[in-house]
Amino acid sequence: MIKDYWIEAIQNIKEFESIGIIEDGEIKKVNDELSNIINDQFIQTATEEGIARREKILNLTPFADDTLESRRFRVLSKWGDGLPYTYRSMIERLTQLCGEDGFSVQLNSNEYTMLVRVELTVKRMEDEARNLIRKMAPANLVINVELRYNQHGTLKRYTHRQLKAMTHKHIREEVLK
Repeated sequence: MIKDYWIEAIQNIKEFESIGIIEDGEIKKVNDELSNIINDQFIQTATEEGIARREKILNLTPFADDTLESRRFRVLSKWGDGLPYTYRSMIERLTQLCGEDGFSVQLNSNEYTMLVRVELTVKRMEDEARNLIRKMAPANLVINVELRYNQHGTLKRYTHRQLKAMTHKHIREEVLK
């Protein structure tokens, strides 16, 4: 509090106490804004305003129900385009985009094919993952990026009655809890 820095003679005067309360609020606003400026220097810690500024630079339009985290991932995937691309850097970028367990990659170098499956929990990132793979993978690979739909192992814990209450599309494409 600002009044802690005043001399004792004026610390307990009501007018000065009122001034101190107002000044404390203003000092808090300045400190918060300085913190935001520091956080906005890095994509991983950027505020809504910092991410919006980078989205504008990169011509990205966020979805209406995007979280700040998903917007950060999208900006990160566009921002960090550094050559040369390697398999390891592609996996690192996919991990940033989809999370550690959000995807799987099957590379068949003998047949020049790559299959990337994106988990249902991050299905919004499927298009971003597809764009990332197409940009980073060699041109001679046949690339297939798809969603990993619910498997029999996921569905076997449900009864027929529970499954009957859901649509086929819901069973196949939604994250079941």
